[in-house]
Amino acid sequence: MNTKTIPKLILFLGLVLSVACSKTEENLPLTIPTAQISVDKIVRKASLINQNIPFTIINEQGVDVTALATFYVNGEPVDEASFSSATIGEFEVYGVYIEDGVEVTTNTESFSVIIPKQKIVVEDYTGTWCGFCPRVSAALYSLKDETDDIAVVAIHETTNNFPDPMHFDEIQFLKDAFDVEGFPAAKINRTTNWQIPHVNSDVTSIAGLDTNLAIALNSVLDANELTVQVNVVYEEGSEPGDKLVVYLLEDGILSDQVNYYNADTTSPYFGMGDVIPDFEHNDVLRESITNILGNTIPSTAALNEYITSFTINVSADYVQQNLRVVAMVVGSDNVAKNAQFADLDEDKAYE
Repeated sequence: MNTKTIPKLILFLGLVLSVACSKTEENLPLTIPTAQISVDKIVRKASLINQNIPFTIINEQGVDVTALATFYVNGEPVDEASFSSATIGEFEVYGVYIEDGVEVTTNTESFSVIIPKQKIVVEDYTGTWCGFCPRVSAALYSLKDETDDIAVVAIHETTNNFPDPMHFDEIQFLKDAFDVEGFPAAKINRTTNWQIPHVNSDVTSIAGLDTNLAIALNSVLDANELTVQVNVVYEEGSEPGDKLVVYLLEDGILSDQVNYYNADTTSPYFGMGDVIPDFEHNDVLRESITNILGNTIPSTAALNEYITSFTINVSADYVQQNLRVVAMVVGSDNVAKNAQFADLDEDKAYE
């Protein structure tokens, strides 16, 4: 019998997109038409222990031929077009089917079964006019050198006398929700104060620990239209009041920064000037893609995926290659349970 190998298969996910109105405190969700994100895979890149892992084959003509295929995991056939594992590990899968009398073997793809790790949300309430704010910036640089299991969000504010070009319009809503008064203010998982001197171990002691939910991110930027898909899975099911928060961030913004540490020999900003010219601001909150405090996650059973998508128009004022997305699941008390971050046009799996 003739055989051939297909080098690439396209899986299309048809999704109903919703977007939060991020310019009002009402944050009423809007609905837009169905859209698609295409990904070059027949299997989810990562899944949880005992989670059902479906396999899908879309041939080069765009026809779903999954039902015609036999799938092989680590070289062994499986009974159905799905798989699960009771242990963590690395696996490989490919499919074989007959098309027009020819045996077709798909490309072999790798996937993982994991225990989710916790990414800690660290939020920095800051301003270019705030001379004490560089101390948190320095602490965040140190923290990022020690762990990748953090999702940082810098929230800028303009005051009456001191403008900040990165001012976030809804910052007062966040300040009220999380009892932020003076600047700088640093928060761990939204609600816990990261106290001076902002010791790394306050965060690293809980970052990367095993947890019971995971978040995956995928986004597509087409001209100035950004579509973001978020997948959430729980080991034990969602809890009442859980919400999904999705923010758009920008790195590498250069703007002068007032610096009260110019004469402090212990500071990394010693001798850099009372105003540091072209200070690099990262993780800057640009847009709330969901409701500012999150969109309600519907009741989701254990090991079932909750999948949702959003679309926004990206401002021409933003540098597209410096944009990132951060997503977090928060509880009814607004405490962040886990987070994920990804560059635009990146397909970030469960971790």
